[in-house]
Amino acid sequence: MNPMDLTIGEIALEHYLPEKRKRKRTHTVDGYESSIRLHVLPRWEGAAIPEITKSDVQDWVDSLPEKCGPGGAKKAYKCLRQIIRWAIDEWGLFVADPTRGIELPRMPKCNIETLTHRRLKRLIRGMVGCECEETLIISAALGVRPGESYAVDWPNINWRTGHVPINKTLQPGSEGLRLWPTKTAKGDRDGYLPAWALDRLHQLWVEKGRPRGRIIGNLTPSQVRYRIQKWIRKLRLPRISMKNLRHTWGTIAAQAGVKIEEVAAMMGHSNIQTTYNYYYAHDAARSKRAQRKVARRILGKTSDDMYKGIVLTPPSLEAMPAAA
Repeated sequence: MNPMDLTIGEIALEHYLPEKRKRKRTHTVDGYESSIRLHVLPRWEGAAIPEITKSDVQDWVDSLPEKCGPGGAKKAYKCLRQIIRWAIDEWGLFVADPTRGIELPRMPKCNIETLTHRRLKRLIRGMVGCECEETLIISAALGVRPGESYAVDWPNINWRTGHVPINKTLQPGSEGLRLWPTKTAKGDRDGYLPAWALDRLHQLWVEKGRPRGRIIGNLTPSQVRYRIQKWIRKLRLPRISMKNLRHTWGTIAAQAGVKIEEVAAMMGHSNIQTTYNYYYAHDAARSKRAQRKVARRILGKTSDDMYKGIVLTPPSLEAMPAAA
């Protein structure tokens, strides 16, 4: 086998994806494969790496947003780039990488749907009686990823301190439901439940007969999501997805003045820039506070402070020079 003669389709399906499935989480590789089959293979399946030029890749990337949007185009490009670079590194190919220097489409501003602290409180209070109330409490109180909340076991909760170790995630995939490590190395962290959540979870645990398994019991993640959303619709509670419940926690923490590095650590972000991009964007309140601080630094708070001693009456129109 001469790797230089292999096509992108052969590399991706026969070598790259099987190799990734040995080390990556199933649903992650499923996402790779979906993008590869939908967008990469229709254009590059029969092409060998030496036949691909940078201009061809750029034209392909430019055409993708019409089909799958800027986000889909970026993911498809990254899949092609991974396949090519994996082959170059795996087989030591001496060939130019045609995916270098590609300009990606501009991503739209990310507007995440979150709840205010008042609407979140209303949601939590309205979930009393729901079969999956404990899962929503874990997510709302700790800001964990959905898979991390599904993986929490009752015995992991320390009823004295409120400590909950976040060190695994429950993910469905093509191979079925499976426990995996957290998304990143920094995803392994210690969560601490606030008093209201700890007390309510203990009450639910006792009412259910002190179970020893997962807090979701024998339900699957999709069944948990369905039951929570059904309860929300039935009682007309504030609507929010499990993923955006995590974003709600991060947003409220940032608004409450929690330091960015602390929010990043508590949410398990591997890069503090992610935390800033999502939760520390300037809103009206932050902008006004910043302007007040700058104004005090310059001279004062009001117009009278700034222009003290200066006559601000505008000159008459007759005194102004005529326009040319």
